Amino acid sequence: MASLEIEGVEQTIDLQDKTEHTLGRMDSASHSYPDVDLNPFNAADAGVSRRHAKITRLGEDRYYVMDLSSTNYTFVNGEQLEPFEPKVLTDGDEILLGTLKLFFRA
Repeated sequence: MASLEIEGVEQTIDLQDKTEHTLGRMDSASHSYPDVDLNPFNAADAGVSRRHAKITRLGEDRYYVMDLSSTNYTFVNGEQLEPFEPKVLTDGDEILLGTLKLFFRA
């Protein structure tokens, strides 16, 4: 079961329910409603954009992450992603959205 773990938090985010998950911060004033709202994890302080990144599932077990032209970038295992260019995820990959650290679990 694919999921995201947030560093320092026991809660995990299940990625099985849909083929695409937009990660970011909910902001009703700008009508931003990501699939995964990271506000409860101090996302604004960590530099997470309202629409920061997207994780997509292809087939049963292949996942990709893509930066959505975020202000503070998306990194996978220390490598900065180019906007709108998907990167394959494997179990244990570290994902940084700004400075918010997540781990992909397959």
